[in-house]
Amino acid sequence: MSFSQVLLVGTMLLHGLSGPVYGQLSVFLVVGFAEMPGWVALWGATSVWCLAAAVATHLAERYLPSMGALRCARWRLQAYVAAAVLWGISLLLWLLSTPGMWGSLGVWPGLAPRSEWLLAPLPWAWEWMLPAARDDVQRWWLGIALASILLSACCFERGRWPRTGLAFMATALLASGLWALGGAAYHYVAGRSFAGVTDAIAVLNLQSHPGQRNADTLLWLVWAWFLLGLGALVMVVVLHTPSEDLQRS
Repeated sequence: MSFSQVLLVGTMLLHGLSGPVYGQLSVFLVVGFAEMPGWVALWGATSVWCLAAAVATHLAERYLPSMGALRCARWRLQAYVAAAVLWGISLLLWLLSTPGMWGSLGVWPGLAPRSEWLLAPLPWAWEWMLPAARDDVQRWWLGIALASILLSACCFERGRWPRTGLAFMATALLASGLWALGGAAYHYVAGRSFAGVTDAIAVLNLQSHPGQRNADTLLWLVWAWFLLGLGALVMVVVLHTPSEDLQRS
């Protein structure tokens, strides 16, 4: 539980950096993913960081007894309220940042829109990751993930094979993570025309809106690390938890 919370906090902190660094923040809405541009991305990033702080209070309560459960609960509530308020402000400013209204809210380019340090290790390891982005390999990752989810559901429904069910769940998470990692590698390479991979739209997008392109690549990368980390955690549980404990849980 602690490792999963650390993983979640780290993922949110890393994703939030996209706002101030690239001037773009990819967010998921009901209609799909959307881009918060410019100054709006800063408000969105602050909301994400407040949400990360709320989750971090669970760790503080568990490992810092001097903080006190009551104080952690109070800080947690304040962080959740701040995240909700800032998220509402972000959505309002996002709607107002359209041309003809407050369009200047969306034109801030970010502190370093062309920087690649947030995309590590892609700048020096893309050659090793690119094979995972091949179309046939990507289909295999998705197929393995889907099959593992179905097999995991069957094991949990019977209730007699919890270890096998968790193993299939871990496999689904790891396959999904490798799929996302391949997507991040392709997103990075296509905009730079490396290894003969050329996408005219991606190249133009990187040249004209580098922050937006790098923010999209970071989103793929963050999802990949989160899924791979969570899959590794579940696999550790499978390998090291006694069968009796798994059966009871």
